[in-house]
Amino acid sequence: MPFTVLFSACQKFVLSGLLLYTSVLGVTPGYADTDNNNPKAVASNNSTTTTLRGIDVSRWQKEVDWAQVRDSEVSFAFVKATQGDFRLDPYFARNWEETKRHGIKRGAYHFYKPEAPVLDQIKLFTSTVTLEAGDLPPVLDLEITDPKIPADKLRKDVKVWLEAVTAHYGVRPIIYTSQNYYRRYLQGHFQDYHFWIARYSDNKPDIHHTDSWMFWQYTDRGAIAGINSAVDINFFAGDFEQLSSLCLPQLTAHADLTSPLKQLKHMQPLP
Repeated sequence: MPFTVLFSACQKFVLSGLLLYTSVLGVTPGYADTDNNNPKAVASNNSTTTTLRGIDVSRWQKEVDWAQVRDSEVSFAFVKATQGDFRLDPYFARNWEETKRHGIKRGAYHFYKPEAPVLDQIKLFTSTVTLEAGDLPPVLDLEITDPKIPADKLRKDVKVWLEAVTAHYGVRPIIYTSQNYYRRYLQGHFQDYHFWIARYSDNKPDIHHTDSWMFWQYTDRGAIAGINSAVDINFFAGDFEQLSSLCLPQLTAHADLTSPLKQLKHMQPLP
């Protein structure tokens, strides 16, 4: 999920002073001292908290060798499924099946286009993605704006998407966004949803006191065996048990949905 912002980053950097705290999880505050691809948090008071590493992928990573990814200590992966009101990611079906086959916790995300009809975006995502027990909640990827759409209209439509998808799957989606987008458009408006914040810095996500973040995307230049390009790397501020508690406990949507493989005929070239 690349953002069109300029920032200074290195492939290797030290994550120092990393405070691992969420009021929802109650994670013990910790500090990290390692590189982009292997974040570890060593908590104070001589106790240890390990942050789980994950990735997110789309067509930009092409065919991923998920066996190698699994062996690289990747615990979870978010897979791009849809964009706007008509585009399917050409690698979604393969990534969705392979993550499950290799025992990697999987989640699907929708890239939101403010100018596209929100009801059509809901229909596209829910007719493409079938969630199963053990899958992570769906994700709404908020990165772009439209100058013709004011912020209050954007938030109203986003809430329509979130509420409809919650009703369909029986679980609240996660909101993915950048630190700057969050501050400008979202902070304080979505207290019922967990955030996944992209902040390419050694500073943790900075959020409103009424909000909570669960995932931190801290680089888009990660290197993982089995992926022949740079990849976004994230961590979850908790342990595997806490990650699993976010997942669907059982099938909650029983609609007769078409397989993503059968929907590839509707696929349009992505920009």
